[in-house]
Amino acid sequence: MKRKVLLIVLVITLIVVMLVNTVSASSFVATMTASKTAVAESTEFTVTVKVSNIDAGANGINSVSGVFDYDTKVFETITTSSISGLNGWQPSYYPETKKIVLFKPTYAKNDEDVLQVTLKTKASTAGKSGAVSFKSIVASNSESEISASDISTTITVGNVPSGSESSSSGSGSSTNTSNPQTINTSTQPIRPSNTAQNTTVNTNNNSTVPTSNIVTPSVVNQSGNSTSSVQSETDSDIPYTGASDNIMRAIFVVLVIAGISYFKYESIKDN
Repeated sequence: MKRKVLLIVLVITLIVVMLVNTVSASSFVATMTASKTAVAESTEFTVTVKVSNIDAGANGINSVSGVFDYDTKVFETITTSSISGLNGWQPSYYPETKKIVLFKPTYAKNDEDVLQVTLKTKASTAGKSGAVSFKSIVASNSESEISASDISTTITVGNVPSGSESSSSGSGSSTNTSNPQTINTSTQPIRPSNTAQNTTVNTNNNSTVPTSNIVTPSVVNQSGNSTSSVQSETDSDIPYTGASDNIMRAIFVVLVIAGISYFKYESIKDN
């Protein structure tokens, strides 16, 4: 009888450990890249959000949401037309809360860009700097929610000579909010992936610089309703099936069963 009880306790312990590992395993990383980090007054630039190191089960993730914040003293107000989904991600924007919700009909397993936002510096802002950030980032794999750290980039406004704007490269300009912004002074233009581009000729050095003529997969109106075939998200969190709650309930039930088994064993031993 003693061996039987010990075996039950051991099995229950292993189940609990496996469930805990399942809950904590899911993760991903979000980064932000700016097309320029030094921008002249009244000039447009773009920021791109990328997801990488996705560990969310066999399928991957199919929704991402976050609050897109920016310094309104330095940048013009963005609208739904300023926001583009990349690589099949379909955006919905809620101006009241500054929340952006992205949905993908399929699942993303590999590193890819998901969002591009076009911003414009205000007039008479030379010498100022403004932060652009994506906060409270949450992804979903239709079973559970996965959080990522806040990300941001800093833009400096000035009368930048033609052809000398600083461009960020790769993920080097992507930072968590706790880290300083790194600026790449290279004058080589960055061509955002998976977007349609036009080019303009610089009369000083005859180099070509990509403009932000972006082809968007879908457009959403000010009320937050997407024109795509996918139903738009409400101004709430990403749909969540409550798998984590079910796992916690299962752990609780297992612990109760373990406790009852132990007390029964003690009672039999005393008798």
